[in-house]
Amino acid sequence: MKKKRIAAAAGIIAIMSALTGAYAYFTDTKCIDVVATAANLGISVDASKFTDERVCDMLPGDCKELSYTVSNTGEADVMVFTEITLISSVPMSDTVEWFIQDLEGSMTDEDRQVDPKYYGKDFVDDISIEEIKENDIKFISLTNNNKVAKFVVNNGVLEANSDNTSTVDLKLMLGLNAGSRFMDSTCEVIAEVYGIQTKNIEDDLSWEFIKDVAWANEDSELL
Repeated sequence: MKKKRIAAAAGIIAIMSALTGAYAYFTDTKCIDVVATAANLGISVDASKFTDERVCDMLPGDCKELSYTVSNTGEADVMVFTEITLISSVPMSDTVEWFIQDLEGSMTDEDRQVDPKYYGKDFVDDISIEEIKENDIKFISLTNNNKVAKFVVNNGVLEANSDNTSTVDLKLMLGLNAGSRFMDSTCEVIAEVYGIQTKNIEDDLSWEFIKDVAWANEDSELL
């Protein structure tokens, strides 16, 4: 009986050797992992010098200064643009009477004329980021009711993790071409400040795309 057990055990060992190989090896196993994190991007705006009191009782040829300061509050470098919307209570002409100017006065009368190919159309948002970066201020469009004009201001790049801020000094102008119909009129000035990452951005992206992405991100944060 004992010999039969030994023979049976030997048979089992032989079968296991055939299945696993005739050799044994020392082995060791380690597992490593990483967790990727996304940087955050954020801006803050100080609008304490962007007030109604600064732009009251204007006459043709007047300019009133408005300013705001943008800070980078995130962890990534950010490119900052501002879309300025001017809403006039009376219709404007092709060379807009209400307009935004920088302190150097770089926007000429020609720069604030409606491009003939866009006349009568809605806002022209297919302008590229590259075009905007080439200008401090760019007149984009005048709506078909001639009461709403849009400009884009290039605020530059703010580096992350620094005290770097961008103070934007602008002048609201009422042009000398403003006739008597502008007496007692109003112009609402709306500034929407957009920040977008500088890395991996293609210059041919349109302004419309940038705004759509920004608003989509705002909506997702509310969910």
